[in-house]
Amino acid sequence: MTETDLKAILRDAMEAERDGFTFYSMAAERSEDPGARETFARLADEERKHYEALQSGYKALAEGGTWEPSAELAAHGEPTSGGIFSEDFVRRIGGKHLEMSALSIGILLEKNAYEFYSRQADAAEDAAVGAFFRELAEWENTHYRLLLRQDETLKEEYWNENRFAPLL
Repeated sequence: MTETDLKAILRDAMEAERDGFTFYSMAAERSEDPGARETFARLADEERKHYEALQSGYKALAEGGTWEPSAELAAHGEPTSGGIFSEDFVRRIGGKHLEMSALSIGILLEKNAYEFYSRQADAAEDAAVGAFFRELAEWENTHYRLLLRQDETLKEEYWNENRFAPLL
């Protein structure tokens, strides 16, 4: 992987993280459920941190310097995990179209990010760059599993409440 290739990968990754930040920020602003707002805001913050870590690497390479990727994510703590929605949300799930759509979109964003970072980790010739992308992949996989687990928990009830389930 050349430096030019790595910069292009970092640029693509920054764009994806920016999109994730924008999406989760919008979901946090518009959600009526306090638990969903808090979780979407945390996810937005984590996407912002990923963007900043990627941007740092890109700037270092663009300015002709060296990039030390191992330190970029170390200060960011652990990825968001745990439940998303409050019990009140679950009781009133019928009208929660925004939150359910945000879950579906978030699942796709996180899955795509996980797959992208996993491919970059596998392709990296430099061990530190590979480890950096592998760590990002794991963060995104944690987000993916969190959102998927919540979606699976709520989907049946949401479909029934909104009469989306097929008639038998």
